[in-house]
Amino acid sequence: MPLLTTIRRYKWIAPLLGGLIIIVAVALYFRGHKQAPVTEKTLSEHKDHGLERSTDAAGRVVWTCSMHPQIQLPEPGKCPICFMDLIKLELDANRAAAQSLRQVEMNADSRKLAEIVVTPVRKQSVALDVRMVGKVEYDETRVGSITAWMGGRIDKLYVDSTGSVVQRGQAMASIYSPELLTAQAELLQAAKAMNDAQSTNLDLVRRTAQRTLEASKEKLRLLGLSKTQVDTVVANGKPSDHITLHAPQAGIVIRKEVVEGMYVQTGMPIYTIADLSHVWVVLEAYESDLPWIKKGLEVTFAAEAYPGRNYQGRIVYIDPMVNPKTRTVDVRLEVPNGDASLKPGMFVQAVQRIGGKQAQATTGKEDPLVIPVSAPLITGKRAVVYVQAKDKPGTFIGREVVLGPRAGETYIVRSGLSEGELVVSRGAFKIDSALQIQAKPSMMNPGSAEAPMPHAHGLAPGSLNSPMTDSMPQPTAIYEAPPLLLSKLSFIGGQIGKIDAALRASDVEGAKVLYTDMNANLLSLMDSVEQNAMLEGDAKLAWKEFSMLLANDAVLGSEARDFKRLHEVHALTHTHYANLASEFGVPEAAGGMAPQPFRQQIGGVFNAYTPIAEALGKDDAAAAQKALPALTAALAAADSSLLDEAGLATWNKALGRMQEGMKVMTEADGTTPEGMNALRAGFENLSLGLTAAVMQLGIRADGPVYELHCPMAFDSKGASWLQKDEDIRNPYFGAAMYKCGEVTRQLKDK
Repeated sequence: MPLLTTIRRYKWIAPLLGGLIIIVAVALYFRGHKQAPVTEKTLSEHKDHGLERSTDAAGRVVWTCSMHPQIQLPEPGKCPICFMDLIKLELDANRAAAQSLRQVEMNADSRKLAEIVVTPVRKQSVALDVRMVGKVEYDETRVGSITAWMGGRIDKLYVDSTGSVVQRGQAMASIYSPELLTAQAELLQAAKAMNDAQSTNLDLVRRTAQRTLEASKEKLRLLGLSKTQVDTVVANGKPSDHITLHAPQAGIVIRKEVVEGMYVQTGMPIYTIADLSHVWVVLEAYESDLPWIKKGLEVTFAAEAYPGRNYQGRIVYIDPMVNPKTRTVDVRLEVPNGDASLKPGMFVQAVQRIGGKQAQATTGKEDPLVIPVSAPLITGKRAVVYVQAKDKPGTFIGREVVLGPRAGETYIVRSGLSEGELVVSRGAFKIDSALQIQAKPSMMNPGSAEAPMPHAHGLAPGSLNSPMTDSMPQPTAIYEAPPLLLSKLSFIGGQIGKIDAALRASDVEGAKVLYTDMNANLLSLMDSVEQNAMLEGDAKLAWKEFSMLLANDAVLGSEARDFKRLHEVHALTHTHYANLASEFGVPEAAGGMAPQPFRQQIGGVFNAYTPIAEALGKDDAAAAQKALPALTAALAAADSSLLDEAGLATWNKALGRMQEGMKVMTEADGTTPEGMNALRAGFENLSLGLTAAVMQLGIRADGPVYELHCPMAFDSKGASWLQKDEDIRNPYFGAAMYKCGEVTRQLKDK
């Protein structure tokens, strides 16, 4: 009893003790869990998930949150955001051999569990059925109205019911009008005055009477009387108190607004007549079918009233607005209806087979690339597909692509895939989930390449700002790249700057042309980087990511339908290029300090320089020396008065070096080996001076300008020269080592 009393008195102690016990137990659990060693058993727990096991560079296991992949910790525990258990992050053990930042590997068992299916990308002619429903409506251009041209009383209706068929000119109604009587009386008085004026000799009286008569006739015409009716009034010599209204066109009376005895006001409608020999059919088209629907397209449809009978009409109008309730767009057909079988209000169904020439209007002349509709993961702004690596069944690479319209069970691919590649058509979302867990770029996590930056190399992402000045600091590069690649990328940035200018001028077509050129330059550069192995390791992976995004931007920009869409695409282009320029340290394209006329003159110097380089590459000393006068004339034609003080100092320094080299070349005896060596030594000074002028002052010339370098020239001291292309023709060794050298950078774009 005392014990029970004590417990009742201190009944709050029991819950307190229980809570303390639970807290201690949880703390001990987490302490032991956190300090648990990472054993081989732990590492093998996820082996059935299909991802290769590995540790980080220091040999440690990295743990992450399945919901927040950005959380990466060296030990297991709880996610600091959602407090879920961390899982082991499966790091790529073959990163050195990786082909993409979006690469993931799955073994045969995991592919089977994920039910992965791949389908080849193929070219094929597309054909699809576009289904639309709608109804028949009056042709508004063939609907006429009979109105009262004056106020009065309806005394007689010659057509007294709707649905009546009338012919053009048929009498429709008779109206009594006091206003008409007054106007006719004025006409008769004017006619009498005109007759009386014939007997006078005063021209002024006759002209006045004539003008009064014409004005009276015009007044009656404006009141609805025809010329014949006006002449009849004059001939009869007495006014008519009624006017007869006639049908302006043939057709069917669809509305009768008055009855006999009714008074009408001027402008009041009396009849509405519709010509049903032609009608409109207004169809509702889904948004996804709009790319296949064009003005002028012949569409076949059927009416429920006539099973088995097909009609044809031509698309004459596509509504620019989407119905917000049905998410459809009205498409108007113009249809001949000679037998009047189509009645306004009838429901119709159209099933239009799009193929052949009709499909080519959307897809182009060649058969397009297509993939199954289940292959892309579409976020609204981006479409991601997973491509199986060549000869590696378990390796899948994510790739952003540009899709065209949907054609049945396939999507047309505008950019990003090649014929024969294998895309994942089933199980793509599971692969994407695996990439998300590894915090790699994926459908839901686009990655750092698409993260907005405040600025980079003259481009303000998402805006249309002008290029930065040279005073802006250059960012620190994360990846190393050869100077040739960086110089070419700087010209890509220059193209983006030109697109800026076009958009500021609202020149949509000009911007689209610039995007087309940019796409061609990017594709060429991507091929060059791959063929010449310019990059390796992480730099190569980053380049593939950036170049993929920029190439897609170029395609989207070249096909943008309006200014708004073009501006959206250009904002993405800014972001992608800014991130690329930041991570690779792309310099700003050298614009030069000289005015355009002087740059043109430097272009003339370069054109005169080129034959000399070509002649030395062929060991032709005579041709090289023969070309020197033309170069001298080009230098003399350069008007240095066009330059400012800084530009003049730069030009004088470059000119001095070029003249020094030309003097040596002029005095050399090209018939001897020593003379040939002197020619080439002078040519080096000439090249150095011209290169400095091109770099600092700028150049205007047809086509690009490249700087090439031979490391073995002049006892391995090395020497450079300029060319119009990348095909090496060494002027320092000639035939002995004609192809010795490398392209170091591009000084001018196309």
